[in-house]
Amino acid sequence: MTTQKLGWLLAVAMMALTAPMPAQAQPYPARTIKLMVPWPAGGATDNVARVVAQKLAPILGQPVVVENRAGATGTIGTQLVIQSPPDGYTLVFMAASLHTFSPHLMKDMAFDTVADITPISMSVLFPYVLAVSTDSPYKNVTDLIRAAKAQPGKLTYGSFGIGSGPNIVTELFKQQTGTDILHVPYKGGSQLTAGLLGNEVSMMFDSLPSPLGQIRGGKFRALAVTGGERSPVVPDVPTLKESGVNIEAIIWLGLGGPPKMSPDIVSKLFEAMKQVARDVEVQKRISDMGAQATVSASPQQFREFMLAERERWGRVIRDAKISSD
Repeated sequence: MTTQKLGWLLAVAMMALTAPMPAQAQPYPARTIKLMVPWPAGGATDNVARVVAQKLAPILGQPVVVENRAGATGTIGTQLVIQSPPDGYTLVFMAASLHTFSPHLMKDMAFDTVADITPISMSVLFPYVLAVSTDSPYKNVTDLIRAAKAQPGKLTYGSFGIGSGPNIVTELFKQQTGTDILHVPYKGGSQLTAGLLGNEVSMMFDSLPSPLGQIRGGKFRALAVTGGERSPVVPDVPTLKESGVNIEAIIWLGLGGPPKMSPDIVSKLFEAMKQVARDVEVQKRISDMGAQATVSASPQQFREFMLAERERWGRVIRDAKISSD
């Protein structure tokens, strides 16, 4: 080997030794995470999402910023997340209404509400509550059912629209009890509350956080909750099952992301959600809203739960012939 060639080889070797090493991928998360809330600011879902985001940030070591993108009953903001890179930096705060009811009520949805989402964990759950005004003659569920059967079509119930949770749950109640109760749809939750306060309707089912102030203030009488157990928020109110009606229904909110997220990122987010659910301050703030902080057993269990709930409520909607068209 010539001296010139040897020198060239030594130079190449030295260059290889002194060349900078490729940058190591930074561990997740390395920058701000966006949490999409596909509902208006100030609503129940938004309020819970902000509590969760506030606690996730120090656990993950990066800011978690809530962005509201409302419209089309939650589909606009959710679709934006579905179309985002599956890198864990764009997440969505999900609500049961979109992921379990809407597939059976909306024609031509642009995405599958489970297959096109990476479920991470449930975050909050709360029951519906069956309520009447405090001057109502119905003191319990038995009184209400007896009156409805004695006067078919005379009793009325309010909801905030065809295809809404209160509409669907009350139709299930009618199926289970063999009663005929007339539906009076309102334009929104506040109008529904005012309708019951003014005795425009005989009864209503609504998510517990919504009428909680009226219940605590003595303006509404809570006859039953729809959870499998009594709610710690209103522990003196029996469940429907305790009242002889075989119905269990909960509303849930939870964290998800785009499809095909890395299992490692999903696992890190799930572990963070477990810490959020155990946080005493979070538990109190969520309880004050009328709900319970919770966490799924695993991301896979959350997916299976979502699928089961979607199928279950689809049967109820079909049997009751509910259509939002």
